[in-house]
Amino acid sequence: MKPEKEAFRMNKDHLPCGELMKRIHEAMDAHANSQMQKTGITFTQFKWLVALYETGGGTASLKELERFFRVAQSTAAGIVSRLEKKHFLESFTDPQDKRIKHVRITEEGCAVCESTYETMVESERRMLAGLTAEEQEQFRRYLQRVYDNIK
Repeated sequence: MKPEKEAFRMNKDHLPCGELMKRIHEAMDAHANSQMQKTGITFTQFKWLVALYETGGGTASLKELERFFRVAQSTAAGIVSRLEKKHFLESFTDPQDKRIKHVRITEEGCAVCESTYETMVESERRMLAGLTAEEQEQFRRYLQRVYDNIK
């Protein structure tokens, strides 16, 4: 039992991996949100714009976005609605199946992606600054493996 207890020790010098990942995520989110204030969107909204920006044609179904971001339909609808109000996205129904809602990034949304891209790259650089290029790639592979284990 001793090794198991050691893995979950909670003090400032030794936090469980899950807690460290949570704190890293929160710190990166806070930094990104402060950088994004001038655009009027949150980091989460920015990630949605980038996902559409990087697709061919800048369009995806709402269901595809729900699956990609692993969120509930209501969460997806709320994010899309807020981005539509800011004129960064537009939504429309599928001409063949009116039950399917599609979302498309607008020119304004593309402009936000392009103007904010370097800020996000800099955040990633800042996070990985103490690692060599080889360590960075190894770290990314380890994170992917951890994610694959729990998804």
